[in-house]
Amino acid sequence: MSYLTRRDGRYSYRRRFPADVADVVGRVEYRKALGTADRGEALKLAHLVSVEFDRICNEALAARSDPALPTPETTSAQTAVDVLNNLNAVVRGFTINITERMQSSGWQSELKWRRANLEALANGAVLPGLDIHPVTALAMRKALDETLAGNPPRLDSTPLEGTEKTVPTAASDHAGTVTEAVFQAVLDEYCEDVSKGRADKVISLSKKVLTWPSTQDRQIQSLMQFCAEKLAGGGKASSVHSDAYCLLSVLKRIPGWAGMALPKAGSVAKAIRSGAGMGQDQRLPIPLAQLLAVHAKIKAATPVHYPAAVLLARYALRPSELLQEDLRALSHRVDVLGKSELVFKAALSGGKNAASRRDLPVHAEDEPLFRAVLTGLGLPAGASSTEHDKRVRQRVRSLSRVFRNALGEAPGMSLYSQRHTCADLLRAVHATTDEVGGILGHTPVGSKATSIYGGSQPLDRPRELLAKVRELIPDA
Repeated sequence: MSYLTRRDGRYSYRRRFPADVADVVGRVEYRKALGTADRGEALKLAHLVSVEFDRICNEALAARSDPALPTPETTSAQTAVDVLNNLNAVVRGFTINITERMQSSGWQSELKWRRANLEALANGAVLPGLDIHPVTALAMRKALDETLAGNPPRLDSTPLEGTEKTVPTAASDHAGTVTEAVFQAVLDEYCEDVSKGRADKVISLSKKVLTWPSTQDRQIQSLMQFCAEKLAGGGKASSVHSDAYCLLSVLKRIPGWAGMALPKAGSVAKAIRSGAGMGQDQRLPIPLAQLLAVHAKIKAATPVHYPAAVLLARYALRPSELLQEDLRALSHRVDVLGKSELVFKAALSGGKNAASRRDLPVHAEDEPLFRAVLTGLGLPAGASSTEHDKRVRQRVRSLSRVFRNALGEAPGMSLYSQRHTCADLLRAVHATTDEVGGILGHTPVGSKATSIYGGSQPLDRPRELLAKVRELIPDA
């Protein structure tokens, strides 16, 4: 529920207080004008306002339980020294962030909105979910204006200590201060143990957020500042949570920093924690009638993308599972009874989805669609894994963009939502939980030795279920 209402073309946030909270605050409803006629922008603002609503409720309940208690602070106040010490790092990270955003569509309206927020913070306003000092807000607003004018600030993040090239093995002796060389050694070791995608992500985040030399407390402040900025820019709590703990997992590997943890108090910390786990509404299934209309639009406007879009819906595939493969993933499989049938080997190329490797029986009329998609990978023989990953990401982004355009305004829905729709359709044709999991590639409960993946059992039941789903998703 978004709690948005519209009146005279403008959106407002309206939400009823719980009865025990209403008794304390003296009103039954929380209202806030969002000052925009754009629904997308209103949804972003509503996320921040909901944090403020939760804060009011928590404080009211605390006051009710013990009226003698003072109103709790949402965050610990920064000292002047903290503000000035972190100023360059914050402005540098902010400048990198807005420069990257300028490569995406719709950046003008987003940066206009972010500037208005910074203007309000600089004037002493308190915005929900943002704990930014006025001096910091002024510096960020100035950096934004200079970047838009083509003259971004040049802030040197080089450590103040000597530029030692050798990799040390321990932290500095200055009050727990760690140098960039120490962190780089830890980062290199971490990247060797993770996928290329995650390695690229943590390297990019460390350049945006972290500054060296530094202590644990300063890095926590920088990390929380980054999270607050991302939330203010309309970032999803799940994405902010992922970024924060991605960096934290590396920082905790630094000698002496194993106990490092994010704060638990404050609106920003609460918003980060709310992004943990996977909510049922995180990726909503697309209603069948709407999905069929989207397929028809794609076929009419960009027919080259239609085969991939419809196959993802009919076979509950992850976008990368389909778009990372070539014709080798389409082959004949002989089961234990000697029956041969055409299958698509999902997750054959491995990577992040290697645990989901499975054989999906292909309907005879879908074979041309699979061949059209698989030949589209278009990589020469001997292409490196880097070239392969780059090509797959390019294909997924391209299809996602086409799908979003055809889908229109549908919060919570995306290309991946077709997988959720197919799961619901499988249940509608009476598939059991295990049968749905087998088709989607979810590891079954129990011993992996008895897993269906990689076996030679007959695929009659999956073929029957997928055929029924295919009847519900005909050609556009």
